[in-house]
Amino acid sequence: MNEKSKPMRVFFKKTGRAKFISHLDLQRTMQRALKRAGLPVWETEGFNPHIYITFALPLSLGIESTCESFDIKIIEDIQADEIREKLNAALNEDLHIIAVAEPVYKHTEIIKAEYEIAVENAEKFAEFMSQNEIIITKKTKKGEAQIDLKPLIELRGIEGEKVVLILPAGNEFNVNPMQVTSAFSAFVGEELQARITRTAVFCVDGEAFI
Repeated sequence: MNEKSKPMRVFFKKTGRAKFISHLDLQRTMQRALKRAGLPVWETEGFNPHIYITFALPLSLGIESTCESFDIKIIEDIQADEIREKLNAALNEDLHIIAVAEPVYKHTEIIKAEYEIAVENAEKFAEFMSQNEIIITKKTKKGEAQIDLKPLIELRGIEGEKVVLILPAGNEFNVNPMQVTSAFSAFVGEELQARITRTAVFCVDGEAFI
């Protein structure tokens, strides 16, 4: 690795049609955008060199986000605003770079995330949360296990057709918001359409992941 390389964290939105891009395709898209932008980024060595890029918290297919991020290493002196502008010129409006800065927290310090869920019958969500338990079947490395979602869901508020939740997220344990919407659909007795947007990622100390 270049001894003068400097880590930079790129924050971006993934909305609209981009929510249907898989994580692997998103990784390739960002690597191609970095190349098209002509940015001085560090590449791995060996038989198959490629741009070093690490995503903090991969997003499930079908979910939008206003707070995604990935890390790169810069090998020349370049301003953060220039990185942002050049990358945006190489991307479409559904993948938009919000900011670029030197990282503060490690990916391993992420512990939870906030989601806005636009869903039918949102007014019934408080009743859904009033149940004694919300049991779902979750896939694990050892197979399937039943877990109680209720103690894992922090309900921030209900505004019209929008529900705001905080769920566990990170390397150790995750709750996919789609598991919550599926359980809610079962509760109301019909298949509900939901638009899910991740709006914030938090670290162990409660601070936003930056």
